[in-house]
Amino acid sequence: MQEPNPLINLIVSRRSVSTLIEPGPSPDQLRSILLAASAVPDHGLLRPFRFVVAEGEGRAQFGDALARTAQERMPGLPPHKFDGIRQKAFRSPTLVALISSPKPGKIAVWEQSATAACAGYAIVLAAHALGVGAIWKSVPFTKGSALSEVLGLTEDEEMLGWIHLGQPGRDDEASPRVPLALDEVVTVLADNARRPYR
Repeated sequence: MQEPNPLINLIVSRRSVSTLIEPGPSPDQLRSILLAASAVPDHGLLRPFRFVVAEGEGRAQFGDALARTAQERMPGLPPHKFDGIRQKAFRSPTLVALISSPKPGKIAVWEQSATAACAGYAIVLAAHALGVGAIWKSVPFTKGSALSEVLGLTEDEEMLGWIHLGQPGRDDEASPRVPLALDEVVTVLADNARRPYR
């Protein structure tokens, strides 16, 4: 169902794109995507996030760090699994690692992490607005010695995953999203009671 507002239609039409091919976003597109990500709700304007962009050989460095961290955190995995983890870095021309970077002070760490997660959503939404395919991926670990070295993670930082960016592959058709029944996830507080959304 189309909404009358084009921005709302843009938001509800966003889909994760699993097959991403060359080319990646242009420098101007990438700049716009990252600028959009920096405009998320941010209590105290702390900017409790940062991004590491990997393209070309940078993806190999990131993939090696993922595999080495997996070996550190999950040493019981068979060797071929580590190769599969390394290959995760090569599923798009460009990837952006999303890092939660909380700042000391009165703003709770959970709130700063939520801001960083919002930045990840802003990346995929801005990419969609520019016609760039995107998908946010993660692994069961958020930090380790190899990732800390490659991404420059401090003691308080952690990786919240990474966003692949590129052109949607020819065979990648967005699966239709099942319309959400708002009364399943929304209730209304009114007249000293809670009632279903209608």
